[in-house]
Amino acid sequence: MSRMSGKKLVYMLAVIMASLGMFMPLLYGTVPFVRELLGSDPLPKSLALMLLGWAVAYFTYEEEGKEGFTAS
Repeated sequence: MSRMSGKKLVYMLAVIMASLGMFMPLLYGTVPFVRELLGSDPLPKSLALMLLGWAVAYFTYEEEGKEGFTAS
């Protein structure tokens, strides 16, 4: 089994972070710990977490072994 590169690990963590940000308002309504952690308004924090996660994922994404393939 090959070791995962650092850039790929950062990408995977960023995608997880962004998806957590997407479900933060849902978790806010159901999990009391998240409600205490986020305070009164979870929407701005959720949007910031999502945008940061997707930005990091965008800049760390790289395709492997797809050179020479085209859609045609």
